[in-house]
Formats: sequence, C-alpha cells, structure tokens
Amino acid sequence: MRRWLPQPAADSRFGNLSDHALTALLVLEALILFVAAPLAGMGIRLPLVFGTLVVAPLIIAIVIISTSTGARALVSVAAVLAAAGVAFRINHPSLVTVWLGHLAVIAAVVAMSLVIGKAVFAPGRISHHRIEGAIILYLNIAVAFTSVYRMISELDPVAFADVAGHQTETAAVSTMLYFSFTTLTATGFGEILPINPLARSMANLESVLGQLYLAILLARLVTMHVESRK
Repeated sequence: MRRWLPQPAADSRFGNLSDHALTALLVLEALILFVAAPLAGMGIRLPLVFGTLVVAPLIIAIVIISTSTGARALVSVAAVLAAAGVAFRINHPSLVTVWLGHLAVIAAVVAMSLVIGKAVFAPGRISHHRIEGAIILYLNIAVAFTSVYRMISELDPVAFADVAGHQTETAAVSTMLYFSFTTLTATGFGEILPINPLARSMANLESVLGQLYLAILLARLVTMHVESRK
C-alpha cells in the first residue's frame, strides 16, 4: 500500500503539469459541477455549454503535454466514441449512440485522472497545488459514476426510484450528478434510491471509493503538506 502513497523527497516540479493548470482546472470543474450543471437542469444551458467549451480544450492540452501514453490513448478513444455517437445519433438515434456518448465521457475522465494522478502522487514536496489536484480526482469519481448511472438508467428506466420520467438529457444528467455526489460523500438524503441490482452495486462501489479516498489518500496528502511547511 505504501508504494501507492506519495513519498517525501526533494522538492521538484511534478510531471509536465503546471501549478496554475491544476488550480484553473479545479475552479472550472467546480463551477461546471456546482453551478452550470444545476442551472442546465433548470433549463438554463448557456453556462454549461460555455464551461464545456473552456474545459474540454484544457483537458486535451493537459493530456497531450503529458508523458502518459495510456492517457493519450484514452483521449483518442474518447474522441472517436464521441464523434461516432454524434454521427450515428443524427441518422440513427438509439441506445447504442447514447452509450457511445457516456463511454466517451468516462474515457476522457479516466485519461485526465491518470495524468493528474501521476502529478499528484509523484515524488517531491507536497504543495497546496497537489492537494487541489487530488480534489479534482475526487470530483472525477463522481463525474465518471454519473455517466455509469446514466447508462444503467438508459437500459432500465426504473433502475432508480423517485426519478421523474421523460426528463431532458441535461435534467437527467443533473439528477444523476446529484445522486452520484450524495453517494460518493455518503450523505444519502434518500430522495433517489437505486432499485436495479447493478445500480445498487455501483452505488456501493462509489460509496466505498469515496470514503477510502478521503480517509487514506487525501488525508495523507494534507498531513504531508503540513509536515513540509514545518
């Protein structure tokens, strides 16, 4: 387990990511998730569209300048899936085209997380920028599981109880994003309940990941940051 935790070492720049890129990405992602997405669920889509147009090139740039071959491959896969989903949805809208879009989101999130994770957990002094990167990884867990829940609900429209039917895509994403965050943080307000066995399994997995991440990785980073300041 120790080998996966950041190890103290001499101060150094980590990877090819700049401190400002991590900070900017965290701010933009937080605005999209906690401001633009709820507004889109209410029918106000402009902030979400604008935020996506800003964040998407930033993610691509971060991955391109990285040295992670796997991340570059995943971004390429995400681009192909997204393009195929759009192309097929125009002429032949179906469950497959919807799934292609969700898979593209998951691939892009995983690619970005690989690059940021490599920077966050690299040897060197633990700065507050690394902690910001770790927070991005935590948010990315919720984003990835949002797409997973949307895929499950596309397969089984009654997979989640107390979810309004016939929602627009933005409203459905906003609803599942809310459920994903309440599951990740173990808040569990109970307005939305997973009924489908697969949905329940994914909710359990996300809850476990969320608690372990905070208790082990993020807590360790904060402790090392405090120790380095001393």
